[in-house]
Amino acid sequence: MKKLIYLFLIVSVGLMGYYSSPLIYLYLNKDKKEIISNSEKVNLNLNENLLFNDLGNFLIENKILMNSKTINSLIEYKGYSNEYLNKGKYTINRNWSTNKLVNQLYIMRNQNIIDLYVPSARNLKTVIRKIATQIAIDTSAIYNKFRDENLARNYGFSTLNFSTIIIPNTYEVYSNLNAKGLFKLFRNEYKKFWNSNRIKKANIIGLSQSEVTILASIVQMEQQIKFDEHSKIAGLYINRLQKGMKLQADPTVKFALKMPTLRRLYYKHLEVDSPYNTYKYKGLPPGPICIVDPRVIDAVLNYSKHDYIFMCAKPSYSGYHNFSSTNVEHEKYKKMYISWLSLEKIN
Repeated sequence: MKKLIYLFLIVSVGLMGYYSSPLIYLYLNKDKKEIISNSEKVNLNLNENLLFNDLGNFLIENKILMNSKTINSLIEYKGYSNEYLNKGKYTINRNWSTNKLVNQLYIMRNQNIIDLYVPSARNLKTVIRKIATQIAIDTSAIYNKFRDENLARNYGFSTLNFSTIIIPNTYEVYSNLNAKGLFKLFRNEYKKFWNSNRIKKANIIGLSQSEVTILASIVQMEQQIKFDEHSKIAGLYINRLQKGMKLQADPTVKFALKMPTLRRLYYKHLEVDSPYNTYKYKGLPPGPICIVDPRVIDAVLNYSKHDYIFMCAKPSYSGYHNFSSTNVEHEKYKKMYISWLSLEKIN
């Protein structure tokens, strides 16, 4: 009888050891630091969703982890095997233990970082639609926020110039960014862009930050092909502003008419009664006529100093302009261009 009891105890202890050894292994190894990196932070980039069950092998293949045994055991123990780490960017701390690595990635699985592309575009709606293809936002709700007088005032704008808060660029954000977070991003990046150096240059010109962006929007729509001409065009418009002349910028008329693709303006077009018609009203329009590329804002801030006050497209497909300081010279260039348009049958 005693032999049977001893045998039972031996088998029981053996079975307990067999079944408890994985837990013992986890207990002894879960807090070890197994991340391989020479820097404090490690960037993990996923081009597609990754099953947690495959995470260990992925980290080994990308030389981020020493071995996969501990992480695979932890994932199985925690019941994460069938969960997914969504595609995107993740930042890992080199000093995390394997246990913390698993926990943090599980927490971040739906808060991955993406590259949010905010484009320069012809209008605000286009920008919002592009953003909506990258994060889950209601396009109508975002657009209406730009029309909210109280919100615009709180940010230091009017509803007419509120869109100048947008600085087109590519930003790293969490994929679950909401409307409130989006406007916070706009505000923070606006403040970063408008540093003391840029503000000083705007003050020297005699324009506010929004006014610089409004002028830049006209420059950009005037010259959408040859960026090297922007500072020269900016200098022309600044000369006109300083002389108290009307800007007489064709793109503002097209904006007022809601006909951005119109190639040729006639006198009837110049009669449109709109604060955006710079042939009718002096000074800058009340808001931008596009969402401006920040390079064009810098072209305005670093405008070319010259005495030109007229410009006319060159009679060619080069995309460049002829500049002049007198009306006589301008009329000569204008006739050349009109004759070319007729010759090319461009209406």
